[in-house]
Amino acid sequence: MKLVHSKKILFVMMLGMIFTSTNAQTVAIDGEIRPRTEYRDGYGKPLLQTNDPGVFTIQRTRLGLTFTSGLLTTQITLQDSRTFGQAANAADVATTGIYEAWADMLLAPGGSLKIGRQTLNYDDKRLFSSPVWSNTGTAHDVALIKYNINDFQAHLGFAYNNNSAISSESYYTAMTKYRNLNFLWLSKDIMNGLNISAIGIDEGVQDTTGTKNTTSNYLKTRMYHAYTYGGNLKFQSDSCPISALATAYFQSGKNSTGQTLNGKLLALKVDYKIFDYLSANIGTDYLSGDNDGITDGNQSNFKKLYGADHAFNGVMDYWDTPLSQGLMDYYGGVTGKIGKKLTLEAAYHVFNSEYSGKNKKGIEFAKDLGSEFDFIVNYKLNTWTTIQGGYCSYFSNNNTIVAKDIVTSATVTPDIRTPQWAYVMFTIKPTFLK
Repeated sequence: MKLVHSKKILFVMMLGMIFTSTNAQTVAIDGEIRPRTEYRDGYGKPLLQTNDPGVFTIQRTRLGLTFTSGLLTTQITLQDSRTFGQAANAADVATTGIYEAWADMLLAPGGSLKIGRQTLNYDDKRLFSSPVWSNTGTAHDVALIKYNINDFQAHLGFAYNNNSAISSESYYTAMTKYRNLNFLWLSKDIMNGLNISAIGIDEGVQDTTGTKNTTSNYLKTRMYHAYTYGGNLKFQSDSCPISALATAYFQSGKNSTGQTLNGKLLALKVDYKIFDYLSANIGTDYLSGDNDGITDGNQSNFKKLYGADHAFNGVMDYWDTPLSQGLMDYYGGVTGKIGKKLTLEAAYHVFNSEYSGKNKKGIEFAKDLGSEFDFIVNYKLNTWTTIQGGYCSYFSNNNTIVAKDIVTSATVTPDIRTPQWAYVMFTIKPTFLK
């Protein structure tokens, strides 16, 4: 009897362990279907009167599988990005690829290793981001050591890229901007509502100076190192209507042609919550530039990294890649909420370059680069669906069309259309299984 009783107890314990283990694991299958129709009449740069505006629809489709347990989290995301009409109706072409494929393994209390193709998002998302607006997103092949305890976080990342599996080192054709990448990110809450973060990034960039016109004669393993470092100071508290974010990044080292980097990015944004349904913000961005009249072997304009371009300096993306002469953006905006589903946003930007300059044809332009008005509406249709629409206009001047290389003669100013842009985007995110 005692033996039978013991067996029953053991059997119940095993069932309990299996039940506990099963409950500790979750599997989720979710998706995203995101079509966006755009009307471009001077998006990115002014459009000549002789051209007609462009209208098109693009779609991003994702299917994600997530497995989570106490010791392991994995994510596999398939993605298809297309323009309507890009493929024939009966096309037999594979278009879906891997966007994410990573595993996050717990190594010790507070410490884990996340390895594989993954997105990187840090702080204000200027340096690393998985941009929401982009139809393809941005992902990196990287190993990431993470440590998180209480109000302190640290991430240490490593990556080394090659074009294919190799037996000896060869020239890297820069499918990404870096051949190797190392970075350290630290974040700490120092008091109620106040957070400070710091980041240091080392990009090993392939030497492209070469000795002849063929890549086989380049220095195969020699890399220049581009360093970006700085941090953010953020204040945000439910008990205070004012929140603020101060950003400072600096650059040194060398670019791929051996020029010395000497760039900087400084930014400040302040938000004020007027009412629960209304808030306002004001801010400025400064990205350093080069003076065309000085050739000193330095690159003083800030080297863009892997951030969310569309989120800064106006959504018409005139200066998502700043001029070599630098960029200064002064802006202000308001956000209003109507009920729980409708949000309205309006912003106005004034743009200047740090230095006057010349375009590719040698025609001079001054610092005033014009201004932009953005108006965006977000509506939450249901649990799975959000609708976003926008209308934006750029107020260009002669400096704008010269800097954008539209002016090709110092004596002739081309006739351009009034720059404007409109779009509507559906974001549908169903959860198929959880």
